Amino acid sequence: MLSVGNAVFLLIPSQSKKRILHPGEVVESSTTTFTAKFVDPIAPTVDTDVNAFCEVNGKFFQQGALVTEIRPGPPTVIVFRRNGEPISAETRQSFRIAVANEGFTSRVERLRSCSVVDISPEGFAAVVTDRLDLGSVVKIKLDCDAQTVESPARVQSVKDLPTGQFRYGFLVPRGNTAARKMLQKISADMQRLQLKRIRRAA
Repeated sequence: MLSVGNAVFLLIPSQSKKRILHPGEVVESSTTTFTAKFVDPIAPTVDTDVNAFCEVNGKFFQQGALVTEIRPGPPTVIVFRRNGEPISAETRQSFRIAVANEGFTSRVERLRSCSVVDISPEGFAAVVTDRLDLGSVVKIKLDCDAQTVESPARVQSVKDLPTGQFRYGFLVPRGNTAARKMLQKISADMQRLQLKRIRRAA
């Protein structure tokens, strides 16, 4: 993924709820870095966490990356350091378990008691009072049934709610094995619990 000559689409964190992808082309690539030139005159700040998207064999993937250098242009040429492994950008990778009625909460940066509405082995969704930047990386602490997950997480999606709050989807990096394993355990436990409830009600 993100080899020389590949088309690339860059998502820069912003307060807008729209996911604006800036098209470009990979001009240099290694196992740890890649460089791309872009059509738009964009200039993200050095050290900004971004998402780079690329199509490989008919499938859409995303690569977390960190801006390390912006070369003088035109055109706009940006150097990135890869951050983690590329993952599928087409759908949520696993079944999401609805937990809105379970009373689970999360902390997102300094925002406490954010209600968790669903959970999967890769991440979760929560209702947040403040606006977050799409594509940014935030610190989360998730409390579910006496089990705790702490990790950085990427803001993957946002939905405005009628209450004036926001429903955000958070992705825990694949490299954080301990957090991913705990999320997997919690989601499996909740699935078993909900199946028992269904059987009792039948």
